[in-house]
Amino acid sequence: MSNRIRNFFVVASALAGFALLAAACGGSTATGAPAPTTSPAARVSIKTATLTVGGQPQTILTDARGLALYLFTPEKDGKVKTSGTILEQWHALLLPKGTAAASADPELPGKVGVTLRPDGTRQVTYDEWPLYTFVGDKRPGDVNGQGVGNQWFAVQSVMPPDADGDADGTVPAPAAPTAAPAPPPAPVQAPTPPPAPAFNDGDGDNRGGPSDGDGNG
Repeated sequence: MSNRIRNFFVVASALAGFALLAAACGGSTATGAPAPTTSPAARVSIKTATLTVGGQPQTILTDARGLALYLFTPEKDGKVKTSGTILEQWHALLLPKGTAAASADPELPGKVGVTLRPDGTRQVTYDEWPLYTFVGDKRPGDVNGQGVGNQWFAVQSVMPPDADGDADGTVPAPAAPTAAPAPPPAPVQAPTPPPAPAFNDGDGDNRGGPSDGDGNG
């Protein structure tokens, strides 16, 4: 066998051995690990429903499940005051981590926003009111939290203006009863004139002079 043929077989054997060694190491340099995937961030969507509230049909806000959303009157202008056992009954509508903002479907006339709670979570607001669901509402259409403690009210899609002109008032207060009109004043009676003397004969004692004894003066 010539030296040229012998060298060819030596090189071929070396290349085959290298290929087998690479395969035994798993071939990580060729394929690599699949890139990790991230699930899309959860979204908070505010919806509306026409429900009977206080005996009247109203368009109120609901969460994505159709449960009514409420406000707490001491929290005007986004000042969060709920904590502790209150949150066992009233669940704050929170933005999940990684969610930039809440959405509204359909588009609402008010402003959807976010306020920071003392524990660092972010709560969805509507016209500056932090939003809650009520544990007593079990299905869409329930509004069992309406008027609880005279401080919890279902959030209307069109909020009435408050004293400072912002559209962040609560439910309208009932109108004050109309006072009954005052009775008219009693008619003023003319004074009764003094009785006239029995008779006046025109003599001196009737004109301020001394009595003449006729009994008239």
